Order: sequence, then structure tokens, then C-alpha cells
Amino acid sequence: MMDLDGKTVVVVGLAQTGIAVAKFCAKRGARVVVTDGKPADQLSDKIAQLDGVPVRFSLGGHDLSTYLAAELVVMSPGVPSLAETRAAAAAGIPVIAEIELAYRFLHPEATVLAITGTNGKSTTTALTGKLCEASGRPTFCGGNLGNMPMIDAVEHPANAPGGLIVVEVAAFMLENCTSFRGKTGVLTNITEDHLDRFSTMERYAEMKGRIWDFQRPDDLAIANAADPWVMAEAKGIPSQLYTFDSRPGASTERGAFLTPDRKRIVLRMAETGEEHFPVDDLVIVGNHNMENAMCAYLATRGIGLTVEAIREGARAYRPLPHRMELVGDKGDIYFYDDSKGTNVASVAASVRGFPRPLVLIAGGVDKGGSYEPMLEALDGVCKGIVLIGKAAPLIRSAAAVHGATYPVIDATDMHEAVRRATELCGAGDAVVLSPACASYDMFQNFGHRGRVFREAVSAVGAKRLDA
Repeated sequence: MMDLDGKTVVVVGLAQTGIAVAKFCAKRGARVVVTDGKPADQLSDKIAQLDGVPVRFSLGGHDLSTYLAAELVVMSPGVPSLAETRAAAAAGIPVIAEIELAYRFLHPEATVLAITGTNGKSTTTALTGKLCEASGRPTFCGGNLGNMPMIDAVEHPANAPGGLIVVEVAAFMLENCTSFRGKTGVLTNITEDHLDRFSTMERYAEMKGRIWDFQRPDDLAIANAADPWVMAEAKGIPSQLYTFDSRPGASTERGAFLTPDRKRIVLRMAETGEEHFPVDDLVIVGNHNMENAMCAYLATRGIGLTVEAIREGARAYRPLPHRMELVGDKGDIYFYDDSKGTNVASVAASVRGFPRPLVLIAGGVDKGGSYEPMLEALDGVCKGIVLIGKAAPLIRSAAAVHGATYPVIDATDMHEAVRRATELCGAGDAVVLSPACASYDMFQNFGHRGRVFREAVSAVGAKRLDA
């Protein structure tokens, strides 16, 4: 455990995590300086949250002298590497992530379950948290997920012997870790993302692979057997490797896979032998969610949770908002909000193996790259695509090149898109909002886009299931 009393700590980034870190360090006697590139007039609501907390602000830019006067620099998630942080590190000043700071204050007998990946990490984290809660042990679930940064775990009841601390971690968090370790470390997948930050896939994959770098021989590493980037990072790791594989016919002696009828998840682990878990315990759908469940089951069974607790937690779990969430039903036409599907790989994972025919609503701000993986995943399950936003012409052209045989039509807004998609459906079909694009041409963010979708679902006379 670190001693912060009397030390000068620079907290980089005045957002939710930065605020929590500033309060945490000040409470422990540190001299805290909060710095952010935005000026004070754009941060007034954030500054107000630190009212009465003894901190100093350095806003509207980054002052090198502030960094060089620090004894510790703590990076908020999403803050890129700065010339000033590099200079501090070169001067021998520790520059660490918020999760690294939190980890150093955890009880040694609390168990950390750490989850990363390009796609699926939020659902896997939330599901793992629900399984842990069902065990009856004190459970913290947060990190990069939602509104509970990992630093909040330090004063949570889970920070005690027998406590369970489940955290989603991102690549830019792992980049500034030197000891952060999960008893189980999950890497769901690695697909092209954040190359503006890491420049190459090799560097991005290396940062994801740091989820395993500080593990010990009795820890568990859980890896996607079908992802070559993941498996390359798994080579030579210090911990016990378990894999998951949702491909038809897949099997393994150490890990998880699906039965041929895809109705049960099979776990094979050294301590427990072979165990089967019914897919019907879960309300989440799609092949990608079977993979998320495999990760959660392996992670929790691997630390000794009972089969009964895992099944109870699985039955109690409900999807995170805007992540393939069933939100409406009209005459056995089902409406799914997957507004968080903001890249092609995410959408491809969501629709591959979908349990019913679907009409996809897609489009928004194009993020670069090919739409072909999404279109390939739609083969055999898609009854049509309704396009919105600036990327509509790009997706329409890609569908034509792909040779799509279903209708691809345009809509001027979300309400028209839902109406037109519903018209293409029959009983037993689904309307799925999974845009493969950013939202900023028509909406404030993916959450706003999902809320407008739900309003449109109500407008076509569907019974809302998310109330």
C-alpha cells in the first residue's frame, strides 16, 4: 500500500475518474494538483464536484513545471500520452493509471477479476459481476464500466478477505500499469480500434495483452481461441491458459465451448472436470454473447464459485442498456437496441448466429474500414437493411458489391427507419438497431440514439419490455 501523505500528486484529466482520484488522494493527505487541457469555463460542473476538497487546479493546458514538481502522476482513462507525462517519466517520476493506483490499495486477500478486449468487455464484466453477486460474497463491479471507477473499490466492502472486485479495463489503462494483476484475466478479442492512439495493431494488441503480464502461475488467463491476435499475446504468459471457442464443432480440454446443438455451454477445467450450463439461463442473444458468457463462467468457476451461484446469476442478469437489449414486442416482432454497436466488428459479432431473422438499422458517421465483415455475418439471417445518417451511401454501395439479395433502403430519421424496418418483418422476426457507426451526425451519443430508437419503437405500437 502506498503512502500518499504529504506527497505531490498530479491528477491528469478532470472527468469522473479524475474527480474520484483527486478526492481519494486528498483524503490521504496528498497535495493534489488537477490538470486538464480544457479551460475552467468548460469544466465548471466538474470543478464544483471538488468544492471543499483541498486541491489546486492547472487548467487550459498542461504546464511542464507542474508535472516535474510531482512525486506521482495519475492518468485518467482516455487521456493520451502527453509530452509532459513523457518528460515526467524520463525524470524518474512514476506515471501510473488510475487502476494501478487503486490496485496498490487493495487488500491482498480480495480477488480481482479483470476483463479487457475490443468488443464484449462491458457485457462480460457486468455478467461476471452478477455471477459474483449471486455467490453472496461482497462484490464490486466497475472500472471502465459505467460510473464506478476502480478507485471506488478501495472503500467498498469487497475490499476485504473473500471480496470480489470485477473490473473492465481498457488498453489505455493497461498502458500505464506496472503491477496491476487479476486473479483471472480475460481478453475477449482484439479487432482494429484506437489506432489513432496506438498507431499499429501490434502496439494495440500488446497493450491488451498486458492484462496477463503481471499474473502468477496459479492465476487464470482466459483467451479467445478463434482470435489470432489474442492467441499471439497468450504465448509465454506466466499464468494458466484457458480458451473459449464458439465456432461450430469446437472443443478444448481446458476452457469452454458449445455443444453441437448450441444449447449448452461446456466448461472443462482442471479442478472441476466437465460441466454443462444451459444457454436458456441467459436472456442475452447472439454468438458474441455466448462468448461473453463463456468468459464469465470460466472466470468465476475458476475462482471457486459454485455451479448453482453461476446459474442463479445468469438467470438474474439483464443486458446493459443499448447492448443488444430487447426493448419491444409487436405481434411477435421483437425490437433490439444495440446502439453501442459503433464499429463493424461489434455489429458482425452481434448478428452472427442471431436466433431469428432480422432487419438491421445501420448508419451514422463512418469510422473508416470495410463493411464487408458485417455483411458476411448478416448472410442467411438478414431480411433487409434500413440506412440512416451520413454513412448510408457507403453501406449501400458495400451491400451491392457484396451481392446482398435483401432490400437496402434509406430513412430520413430514426422514426422512419423503425417504421420501414417493421414493415419488412413478419412474426418471429426482429428489428435490430446496430449501427456500425458513430452517432454524432444525428444524435448526441450512442445513448441518445438508443433512446430515440425506443421512442420510435413505442410509436409503431410495440409493447415496451424495458420499462
